[in-house]
Amino acid sequence: MPPMSFLPTFPTALNLLTAAGLILIVGIMGARLVTRMLPVPTITGYVLTGLLIGPAGLNLIDIALLDKLGLLVDLGLGLILFELGRRVDYRWLLREKRLLATGIAISLSTFFALYLLLTFFGTGKLLASMIGAIGMATSPAVVLNVVSEVKAEGQLTERMLNIVVIGNALAFVGFSMGLSALHLEYQAGWHSYLLHPLYLFFGSALLGWLASRVLIWAGQWIGRDSRAQLILMLALIASTVGIAAIFKLSALIALLAFGIAGRSRPSSHIVIEPDISQFSALLYVLLFVFAGTRLEWVHLRDLAPVALAFIAVRLAMTTLLTTALAPANGLTIRKGALLGLGLLPLSGFKIILVQQAASLYPQFGNQLSALMTSIIFILEIAGPICTRYALVAAGEAKT
Repeated sequence: MPPMSFLPTFPTALNLLTAAGLILIVGIMGARLVTRMLPVPTITGYVLTGLLIGPAGLNLIDIALLDKLGLLVDLGLGLILFELGRRVDYRWLLREKRLLATGIAISLSTFFALYLLLTFFGTGKLLASMIGAIGMATSPAVVLNVVSEVKAEGQLTERMLNIVVIGNALAFVGFSMGLSALHLEYQAGWHSYLLHPLYLFFGSALLGWLASRVLIWAGQWIGRDSRAQLILMLALIASTVGIAAIFKLSALIALLAFGIAGRSRPSSHIVIEPDISQFSALLYVLLFVFAGTRLEWVHLRDLAPVALAFIAVRLAMTTLLTTALAPANGLTIRKGALLGLGLLPLSGFKIILVQQAASLYPQFGNQLSALMTSIIFILEIAGPICTRYALVAAGEAKT
């Protein structure tokens, strides 16, 4: 054995645990520094820190490591959608038909406006439809985090959360339809064209419903032990993400369905709802710093005009409709306009959808990714600021 062979060989790449630890440590410290210097939400600090240490910055964490962190990111996004689902009572939403109609109107109008805009810029119809579908979805991660950070409560906050759920559900349906057309264009066969989107949507929803049934059954068997209930809930969330990966389903849709089905259980099935905020806070940091590391400005210079037009049209359509429909939803005109502004952040789950399309058809996926990363580069920074301003200006923030 060579002398001193027990010593490590340098340079060596960071392993997964070291990368995750670095993201958390640098994310917390960097976000604190940014928020002390600028009046911005903590999320913006996380994203800027991620941009600094990622491939577009100092490259302390490279692409290979970011890919390995994918399952943890899925868990973080899934936990956020689970929390969002727990805050939504679909029975109440079905009774509040005006709010339901508002959410649908905002999503569909935004989709058609973005589709027309993108085709005007020369984007292909299929690509424009899939980007337009993604554009319907406000980021649940950003909205929930900002709501939690400023301790927001009130009419605008609750309506914002419900519209986020509606937009994300319709965005997934719209993207799945585009995926069907993509299979058809690449002549993948009728089974891919018809069955793949149905399998994704209904299979994921069924997985989430089954997880909620297990939660209710096991929770009743365990009894009112809050610590055991917490472990059970986190275990089911992690298992749902893992099972979705095994069966090539959408963990995000599964966990949104899990949260809604668990929240809307019959009153005879009372299960303690433990506080998972401490655990979710850790994943929030990981998720948003990760989002910052994935930002790229390589395409921004060439795609800046269409990216800025996309953001402007999306904001204009959302704000116009929330303002016009504010009286029907019990809001003042001013709060209606603030609601539209608060819905600006683009959904983080677009990362998963874009990767899904890229894995199936790399050439198409690269076109989709180039434009979306340019749009996200701007909205990951500006979106949380707008949501925070809307909640504070509406008088619903407690801090």
